[in-house]
Amino acid sequence: MFPFNIWAVVVSALLSYGASSVWFLVLFREAYTKGLGRTVEQLAAGPSMGVASLIQIVGNVVMAATLGWLMAKLNMQSVTGGLVLAATTWVGFVAAVLGPMYAFQAFSIRFFLITAGSVLVSLLIMGVTLGAWK
Repeated sequence: MFPFNIWAVVVSALLSYGASSVWFLVLFREAYTKGLGRTVEQLAAGPSMGVASLIQIVGNVVMAATLGWLMAKLNMQSVTGGLVLAATTWVGFVAAVLGPMYAFQAFSIRFFLITAGSVLVSLLIMGVTLGAWK
């Protein structure tokens, strides 16, 4: 029914969620919060961690399924193909959209690299997982 392995999609989505958690909660927590211009208390007033996590996991599944579909349609179902397609889609869709948006909103290049970099890492994890696990 699907041109990709559904289990690879689910696993890559969960691996990406884990990487994003480390990215934002450990590696770049202070820089991200500072770049966002909000305090931890202000962020806590938003959706709960559970709701935010669920939203991210669902988004990761959609992103992984889309990447898997593209890999199948473009006959790039290998680790190398997954990496190339992940990087290409990041440049063509993520960086191309977020770059100007962050510039017009006067966010720093560092903040852009932190947020967009997280998406790049997620896409690369997905590309490797989908390419290795057909």
